[in-house]
Parts: sequence; structure tokens; C-alpha cells
Amino acid sequence: MKKFLLLFLPLLFSFSTCGHRGSPLPPLTKDPSTPEVTTLFQDFNRPLLSWKRVKTYRDGRKLPDPEEVKYIITVNFGKRKLETDENYIVDLPIKPKEKRCYSVTAVYEGRESSPSEPTCIVGKEPIKEVPRFKIRGEDEKVVIEVENPEYTVEVFRNQKPPFITPYATFTGKEFTDRKVKNGTPYTYRLRFSKGNLKGKLTTPVTVIPQDRIPPLPPPHAYLIEEKVCTVVWDPSPSKDVTYYLVKTKKGEVKVSGIYLNLLFCPKRAEVIAVDKAGNRSKPTVAEVVR
Repeated sequence: MKKFLLLFLPLLFSFSTCGHRGSPLPPLTKDPSTPEVTTLFQDFNRPLLSWKRVKTYRDGRKLPDPEEVKYIITVNFGKRKLETDENYIVDLPIKPKEKRCYSVTAVYEGRESSPSEPTCIVGKEPIKEVPRFKIRGEDEKVVIEVENPEYTVEVFRNQKPPFITPYATFTGKEFTDRKVKNGTPYTYRLRFSKGNLKGKLTTPVTVIPQDRIPPLPPPHAYLIEEKVCTVVWDPSPSKDVTYYLVKTKKGEVKVSGIYLNLLFCPKRAEVIAVDKAGNRSKPTVAEVVR
């Protein structure tokens, strides 16, 4: 009986461990992954094609030097080929109703990936209008007003070519950018958009948002003449006031509160509110109280 069990022990152990081996790993390869096309649109009269940069081998391992990947773009199923180090191309002009198809192949250390699935575009009559707009920087915002909003407007802020993904899009005449900081320059370019048809970009315009609106003056101010002369006032209704100036014939005194004791008694005193941008309110003349 013992001999019988010993004969079957290896067989039992093989059945007991077979469920713990896990899934087999894919075979290692030196071929790069297939590029993933992300965008194809008509940039005025030229197709613009973009794709994600290839950073891995086909088996999922990371490439040692992904910046060395080159890309071959096949146009119309082999009629023409282009090569680039970038992850986009701007192709030759396309005529209205002309169909053009693209696929992208990655090349790394002489080995090619599988080509991407073909992506096609049909040419359209270009958008010839360019946005006419005014732009102004205000307190913590930039306001853009378009005079001829015939299409959806794409906004590019502090961006360089290729102009693919806009910072913002809007319809109508006005767009307000509130994601800004006072004193920081921002450069904007606009273009019209209708689906995958894009118009020409405007020339860049730089604007610096800043607060130019003066605060409201203190509603009441008093010059109290006693042994020690004191100027007191009610706070300005403006919320961004950071300090006040008390102005007499001897000059100005900066005050963080709402009163000031003087070493002399002037015949006239004015109180001015100053906001965080340095804008000054109109002066409030202190009423003399004896």
C-alpha cells in the first residue's frame, strides 16, 4: 500500500500546483508600440495630423530612449510617405471634397511598429474669416470681445505650435479668463472653428491683468481737536483696501487702522483709501470737531 502511494505522490503535487502558476508573460520584442492617432483636422487648407508619442515596446516595456523614435506617415495607402521626429505633421494643402487618408508607423533602432489604423479626412472650403477682437486686462481677469462671432472661437494662451488643443472655446461675443494673476503677462491668439475645420490664427496679443479701479473713499472722517488731535474715519466700503493715507499740509502718513493721533492740530486733514493694487480713492475731508 505504501509503495502504491509513493508512486502517485508526484502526480498529486503536479495537480495541486498547476493553478498557481499565473498567466504566461507575452514574448519579449524589440518592436515599438503602434502610434495612437489623436487628431486629424483641416488647419485652414492643410490637414494637421497628430498622435501620441511612442514610449514603449510592443510588449509594454519602456523604451530606453523614447526621444529617438521616428515616425513614418503613409499618405493614401502608400502613394506618398513622410518622416518626422515630431508627433504631428501639417500636410500639403487639400482641395474641397478631396479625400486623404493617413497611417503612422513608429521606428526605433531600425525596427518598425505595426502601422496605425488609417484615418481619413475630406477637404472643405476653408474658413477665410479671422476673429476681430478687443482684449483688456482687469482686476484678476482678462476680457476678450469678438466683433464678428460667426463661428465657435478657439482661444490659445501662452501656447506654441502646433496649435492643436485650445486653452478654451466659446460661442458668442465675449470670453472672460479668470485663471490669471495680476501683473503677469499673457499672450492670446484666436481662430474660428467649425468641427474639424479651423480658420487662420490671429496675430498674438499680450495683455497684463491689473486692478485699475480705485476704491471707494471713507464715507465719514473727523478731526477731533483736543489736547491730542486725532483723525478718525469709517472704513471704505471696498473690500480690497489695504491701508489709508492721512494727508495734511505737512505731508502724508500711512495708517493700517481707522484713526491717527497727531502731534499737531492741522486746519485741514484728508483721508484716502488705498487698495492692494495701489489705486487711491478720492479724498474725504475730515470734519473738524472741537
